[in-house]
Parts: sequence; structure tokens; C-alpha cells
Amino acid sequence: MAAGRRAAVWWRRGRRGRRTLPGAVLLAGGALIATACGASGPPSLFESGKVSVGAKNDQPGTGVVHTYKFSGFDITVAQQILKAVGAEPDFGIVPSEDRSAVLTEKKKDLVVATFSITVERMKKLDFAGPYASTYQGIMVRKDDHRIRKPDDLFGKRVCTWPGTTSVTTLEGPQYSRIAVYERPDASSCIEDLKVKKVADAVSTDQMILYGFTQENPDLKVVPDLTYGSANHYGIAMNKGHRKDCLRLRDALRDYVGSNSWSHDFSTSLWSIPKSDATWETDYKPRVETVDALSCRDQPRT
Repeated sequence: MAAGRRAAVWWRRGRRGRRTLPGAVLLAGGALIATACGASGPPSLFESGKVSVGAKNDQPGTGVVHTYKFSGFDITVAQQILKAVGAEPDFGIVPSEDRSAVLTEKKKDLVVATFSITVERMKKLDFAGPYASTYQGIMVRKDDHRIRKPDDLFGKRVCTWPGTTSVTTLEGPQYSRIAVYERPDASSCIEDLKVKKVADAVSTDQMILYGFTQENPDLKVVPDLTYGSANHYGIAMNKGHRKDCLRLRDALRDYVGSNSWSHDFSTSLWSIPKSDATWETDYKPRVETVDALSCRDQPRT
């Protein structure tokens, strides 16, 4: 309700002077004012029971489309969390570089697409998360044993694509001796890697790389080679829906604290438990981290 709003009417009829409004009119005016005060904020994203969700279509294990059907851990997380708030997802494809734009331009209600929560992104978007955490890694051909430690990347051609955290990280001065180049998307980088004279390695989040190996058995993740800071994946939405965000956060806290998280993760990304004995410790977020990063304009310290 606008500050300082007043309703005052004076009637003057002959000698009777000033009169106040009839009681019924006053009650009606009060009801209108109360309605205006109570109508602040946009409607819930879950009101219709159907929520448009941007997801990846080219990342096996996390978000992929086969025969017109979405699958992967991102997809399962969206289904589980939205079910907890009484809604269901309507998935649509979103490229990495468009994940913020489809929200701010109101083309999607949510994005669940291995979208890392960062300080800069939190200024423009709200996140419920993380639902998984991972460091950046390196994927090579299975028969290539040249790259085992960070220094082995010096002088090598490493492919990545727009919108990934690896693009920003590998621009740092400590990686200046790595020949980083970009291709339009993940599939293009994988094709380059399979042609030995084009790329020596592909870099993005290690969790995503493991997913690629599930459909590309001729490729492998270098297990002990990670770099950069941890990437925390969140369910993203446009600002202005903080109540909805908090509902998602609470549902996510319950999910991460249950056995369902481990079951769903190991089912979608079976290559990770196969390669990493401490996979739950490495990839499962703590409830405290969910509280620190969810539905905030900046991380809680």
C-alpha cells in the first residue's frame, strides 16, 4: 500500500456542516485498502502446479535428452524437489550461456542445469542449493597417459565452451601456459578430443566429465587432477520469489539429508562411485552449505 495514502471526504449540506462518510462506505474503503496491502509480490511459481524448468540436453549423467525424454541427476533433483512443494516440472533445453537470461527475461521459471552458485550470479538471481558440489577436472582419451598432474597440462590444447566456470578459471595467470580454446558446446569439444591432432584434453566440472565417460567409453577422467574452487550447483530463479525459494530450500535440505540423494546420484552418475570410494563426501553438499547459499543476495559467512 502506498505510504501516506488517505481517504477523507467532507460533505457540507446547509446548516448541518461537516458529515463523515457512511459506515458502509468506510468499510468498503477499508477492504479495498487491505486488499491492496495483501496483494504485494508476484504469485507463487508453483500456483498452477506446473513449472517451466530449463535443463541441459547434452550432458549424460546430469542432463541429457534421448528419444525426447530428459534424464540425469539434474532432472531427478528437479522432479523430487518440485514434488515436495506440490508441483511438477515442464522441461525445456537451455544452453550454458543462456541460463541467466532465460530467467531474467522470464522465459523459464527455474533453471536446473549444473548451474554454479557464484557471488556475481547471486546479485541477479536467487538459488536454492547446492544439490551437488564438484571441482573442475580434466578428461582425456583413455589411451593417453601423458596428463596426471597440473604441470602436465602446460603446452597442451584444452577445450572448453562458453558459460562454464572453467573458461573463467583457466584465464588466470597460473594457467597461462595452457593453450585453452573454446568450442560452441560440450559435444564439439568431445569430438575434438577424439581427433588426436585437435585437442589433448577437455575441461569442465569433474562431475560433468564423469557423466560424459558413461556414453564415451574411449574417454576417461584424470581422477586426482582438480583445480579451482568448488562449484556448488543450485536451483536458480529470478529475483522476486523469495518465498518460493525458501520452500525449495527446505525441500532440498530434507532431500540432501535423506538416503534418496545417494540413491539418485549413484543411479544417474554410476561412473563416479565406480571410480571414487569417497564419492559421497566429495559430491554431497552439507546442510550448512545449503543454508549459507540459498535464497540470499550474498553468501552467509
